[in-house]
Amino acid sequence: MNINVGKNIRMSDFIDSRDNRCLMLDLTLTSSVGAQPGTENISETLARCNTAFDGIILNPGQLEHHANLVGGKMRAAPLVRIDWTNAYRDKEFCLPASTITRVTLSDGEDALGLGASAVVATLLLGFGEDLESESIRSISLLARECYRLSLPLIVDIRPIGDKISPVNYMGSIKLGTSFMMEAGADALILPDCDAETCALIGKWATIPVMLRLDEIPTGEKMEQLFALGMTGIVLSERILAAPGIEEKLPLLKQLVHH
Repeated sequence: MNINVGKNIRMSDFIDSRDNRCLMLDLTLTSSVGAQPGTENISETLARCNTAFDGIILNPGQLEHHANLVGGKMRAAPLVRIDWTNAYRDKEFCLPASTITRVTLSDGEDALGLGASAVVATLLLGFGEDLESESIRSISLLARECYRLSLPLIVDIRPIGDKISPVNYMGSIKLGTSFMMEAGADALILPDCDAETCALIGKWATIPVMLRLDEIPTGEKMEQLFALGMTGIVLSERILAAPGIEEKLPLLKQLVHH
């Protein structure tokens, strides 16, 4: 029996097997910096968005308390982010971070019990060797657990530390991709990057790669990303504050899946 059968089935919950494309929404920033515009009431947000996306990334508590609003044949598949970080808190935040940390809040067993189709882990880059090595270690151990559980592991690569500059930004994305494929990730989420980097990783990666965007791309840009080898698009919660988002949401899936 192929132990990856379970992973393949769960991956098809959010990556359409007919065209190998997906559209996802990430609502997990709220656990680090509080509710963002458009996410003040998570129940209303999920009710509004659950048919417009193939998958929605949630924190464990969000999924536990709103399981009735995700999953099933017509709604977005739930994915659980298993870690927390204060890396997104800048100097203007009410509780600015003095030391950047990343902690694990959940694991594969817990996510499976919550009904998640996959887990999402964060790889922070640019904050120094100690945080980077600990992140790689914990993600590698998570990959081994997810392998036993036949649960897909998606790694969200975030090159946002003070050691990241315009000079090494694209290189750090490529390096993170290499690290995480070696660690055993089943899919990757990359930050927005140039076409050359997308094309290189799209040809090189042996696993699905999705691109994170803070605004809804045009149909032309979507087609370009898919042509460069990207499997999907992950939109941040910032899109929910965009003007006219209520009218745009029903069209999103059509743009991705025609």
